[in-house]
Amino acid sequence: MDNHFTDIQLDVLKELINIGGGHAATSISQLIDKPVNMLVPMIEIMDYQELYAKIMAEDQLVYAVMSQIYGDAGGVFLFALSDDSTEAMTDMMMPESVVKTEVLKESATKELVNIMVNSFLNATSKVLDVNLVSSVPLLTIDMFGAVISSLYMAFDQYDEQVMIIKNEFFYLGDKMEASLYFIPKAGVLEKLFKSIGV
Repeated sequence: MDNHFTDIQLDVLKELINIGGGHAATSISQLIDKPVNMLVPMIEIMDYQELYAKIMAEDQLVYAVMSQIYGDAGGVFLFALSDDSTEAMTDMMMPESVVKTEVLKESATKELVNIMVNSFLNATSKVLDVNLVSSVPLLTIDMFGAVISSLYMAFDQYDEQVMIIKNEFFYLGDKMEASLYFIPKAGVLEKLFKSIGV
């Protein structure tokens, strides 16, 4: 798909996301008092229908956390994790002595997403001098295709393009992969690039 965005635009955007990722890793490290690193090796903008072929199967069961974005660049952040990745993230977020119940797993996942999304938004807000705020994260456990489809049915004013931000967390030498999706309102990405000046 021709997303009509240039390599320079995506490179600048990736740098913004990396800044936000660094802030997120620092915040998580301070919270759990252990070193956490986060890299963003891939950013791609594509039609949401391509997700199932290129990123994640439609019938993949995921822990999906949604955070709605308000302000100068509206949309939805969606953080999707497999069950194994959710277990690993919970182990990272919670002390070893704590029994990992399903309720705690869901709570830890939502808190992780809350930290990540707000770190991204704070970094972007400072660099671009825009106002961005997020809603309280909501978690659902469902097939990936059903999650994406429900977002588009609930927010049909949103653009058909999705920004995929591939995250890699490194904790105690282990890598945990997850994907953060930004589903923007129509025209938001163009407005964002105009603010950046590229």
